[in-house]
Amino acid sequence: MTDVTLESPDGEVTRARFARAKATRLKRIADAVRLEGFISVDTLSQDLGVSRMTVHRDLDELEKARVLRKVRGGASAERSTTFESDFQYRANAALREKKAVAHAAAALASDGDVVVIGDSSTTSHVVPDLAALTNVTVVTNFLPVMESVAREARLELISLGGQFNPEHRAFVGLLCEQALSTLYADVLFASSSALLGSDVYHQFEPIVKVKQAMIRSSRTRVLLLDHTKLGRGALHRVGPVSDFTHVVVDDQADPEQLAPVRDAGVEVIVAPV
Repeated sequence: MTDVTLESPDGEVTRARFARAKATRLKRIADAVRLEGFISVDTLSQDLGVSRMTVHRDLDELEKARVLRKVRGGASAERSTTFESDFQYRANAALREKKAVAHAAAALASDGDVVVIGDSSTTSHVVPDLAALTNVTVVTNFLPVMESVAREARLELISLGGQFNPEHRAFVGLLCEQALSTLYADVLFASSSALLGSDVYHQFEPIVKVKQAMIRSSRTRVLLLDHTKLGRGALHRVGPVSDFTHVVVDDQADPEQLAPVRDAGVEVIVAPV
């Protein structure tokens, strides 16, 4: 009989290693589906070096999180409906790029500004940079930003109410839109699901309406996008990219996909990762 030795008596190290491997595998599957549109179970099994049964279990988990749609023989991206609507998935995807983009965007804010921050796993990363400024007021409908700002003694917080959407962890609806119509902001930090040509898109209509209200209320309007959002569409059109004064992307963005943005007269800022 062969003895099996775990790295710790209760197997915690082993379980942690398996958990990391699974998280890496799920991210690789999600990225592959996003880039290819469809990918087969056999291809995933070969590329990941795991059994088809393991792939099926992973696809079930990602479908439950609404990251993809499981179909016969593989999985496809639900770009036009709920794809990437789950906050936990969005928060962990392209994290280094999002932090770089947010850091570069935050340089557009100044002491004394009123700043609107939209619901986005990218825009939430501007908060630490804003906390280094003085007399900044943050207006937001995004619960994670509310929680972050509340922990920063140097920042003032105005929360936008409305109907709470748990998938996006954001407040939406008429009350939120009406509150924005009574406010003026110096800077808006917003993101969206997709930029195709010179048009900005998002998959969830109530979020679109709130973004449009934020745009109307703000002088400097900054759109934050990591490179995975470029060259693709979603169900609802937010508006032309010219509604924004700046677009901030990471340095993996395709210059050809940024050409329509520059042609629209919008300043493009490329953040090094």
